[in-house]
Amino acid sequence: MKKIFYTVAVLITAFVITGCQKTLEEEFRNPELPADPPAGNLFAGQFTGLLYQWKLYIKDYGEYWHENGGNGIGQYAQINHRYITNRYAWYQNYNDLTNGQGFYSTSAQDGNSGAITQFNDHYTRMKEWAVMRDNIDQLPQQEQADNRIFYQLATIFKDVWSLRCVDLFNKIPYFDAYKATQNVFFPKYDDPAEIYKAVLNNFKEIASSLPTTYNAMSADAKALFTRHDIAFNGDAAKWVKYINAIRLQYAVKLAGVDQATATPHIQEALLDLPTTDLSFSTYTTDNGGGGGTWLRGVFERSFVHFIPEVIMRNINFGDSTYNPGIDDPRLPVLAIPTRFGDYKGVSMNTDSNARYYSDPNQRYYVGYDNLDAALAQNGKSIYNHATFAMNAPNFPAVMITLAEIDLLKAEVALKTYGNTGKAAGDHIRDAVVNSCNWWYMINGRNAAYRPDRPVVHPVKSDADISTYADVVRAKFNAATGTENKMEVLMLQKYVHLNISNTYELFAELRRTRHPRLDPFVYNNGAKMKPTPERLRYPASELQLNQEEYLKVAAESNYTDPIFWVPQDKRNVPYYSE
Repeated sequence: MKKIFYTVAVLITAFVITGCQKTLEEEFRNPELPADPPAGNLFAGQFTGLLYQWKLYIKDYGEYWHENGGNGIGQYAQINHRYITNRYAWYQNYNDLTNGQGFYSTSAQDGNSGAITQFNDHYTRMKEWAVMRDNIDQLPQQEQADNRIFYQLATIFKDVWSLRCVDLFNKIPYFDAYKATQNVFFPKYDDPAEIYKAVLNNFKEIASSLPTTYNAMSADAKALFTRHDIAFNGDAAKWVKYINAIRLQYAVKLAGVDQATATPHIQEALLDLPTTDLSFSTYTTDNGGGGGTWLRGVFERSFVHFIPEVIMRNINFGDSTYNPGIDDPRLPVLAIPTRFGDYKGVSMNTDSNARYYSDPNQRYYVGYDNLDAALAQNGKSIYNHATFAMNAPNFPAVMITLAEIDLLKAEVALKTYGNTGKAAGDHIRDAVVNSCNWWYMINGRNAAYRPDRPVVHPVKSDADISTYADVVRAKFNAATGTENKMEVLMLQKYVHLNISNTYELFAELRRTRHPRLDPFVYNNGAKMKPTPERLRYPASELQLNQEEYLKVAAESNYTDPIFWVPQDKRNVPYYSE
């Protein structure tokens, strides 16, 4: 881990905020210089900088690009894939989880290499939290009252990123991290279960105290909070709901291995959850791969955005065309049709794919830069141009959606972790409806893109959505046993989150062992079932935190499960056969 020396003289990266034309760097000058601004401006600026930090809620272009070369998380979790055939010789190593010739999330330079950058960026991009921690109690009493809310919410951001890193790496430095000002430069790696418990307690304390914190603020401070809160416009009650939502999310993960600790968090979080999707706008104006957000990575990695069969066959039933009232209403809003006017996913069987690929009618123009060519040439379906790659100016930074919360409630009800007020199947139905509404809304934001091609702008039918939601609920209720019901639930999570949140899907796949993926078949029927469990630590840790890293170096592999994988699921591949 990098040695990070904290000073109060931290300036926030300049960007424009709606309703505030000055950049943060201009408005929040170095407080050690003459003509210091009010202390509140420093804390408010740092808060907004952390909230808007790339890779926290705003997904990053470079990270997404590097993660989607063909052997990263999205491909091994079967969320998106190439049109894979045995013409790609490296696929013979697809089962290699030891030498990094198959699955990987790294490159020669850690700094530009996909999900592995979450480790270092967690510490470097959240460093202003430590500045706030070191200074909040040094302020006069009223200034403390006016600024504490910024510090509390910054703690939420830091802790959300901490748990994301636990989900990817298992042990990480947590309790001694961000303590350079206390002469702790080489923090130990902590027990991931203890990190989860500490963070859940932080969520509990902040959610319960935030209303009091807000009420203690002066009128001017509340106005400042409103201006700088680009997510919820100073609505403290909405922040409480968000904190409860993520408390529920991570407590459900903990419950599989420590139900006694997790259950009180689940039960309390259920009492006050969001009633709307929670997101905020990003400030990018470019389309067609511009803007620097993850959608530029989708645009530039178009060749790896075919929809895998594990998703396609769960949303397209019967024949391969879209049949309203029968097929998933999200099918045409998530995917584009093939040159034959139907919807087909990419199989994980290179042998059968090779036969298709040898047929000129099955070749493709996969690029997102030419919709007409893609519709005219593709033999397989890729993710919808209008919804994803060409939607950069309109796609928000997503904090959490109602459908995700519905699916968490469904698991809570199924496993009797708490009282949700509904049967699990009813929550599944709610999830389908809310997910459909979400994705049609996202697509609708890009109505100006190719209005002459209605196939990428499907018309929402509330009746079809309601009918299909009933079908999914019936399927869930008819499934026998917890594991078969979890298969239905997790398939819904796959459809809803898709490429928009591959990290969370990868975590849920490893935690639940659902949905059951297709074995990878390469040359003459040889089946491979690689089961990546975690990421390796960045190579830089050996140089920057050597003594502590060596204590966990043996765990730096792709095969040791994260702590929240239950004992009866360890060493169990997440495949269908």
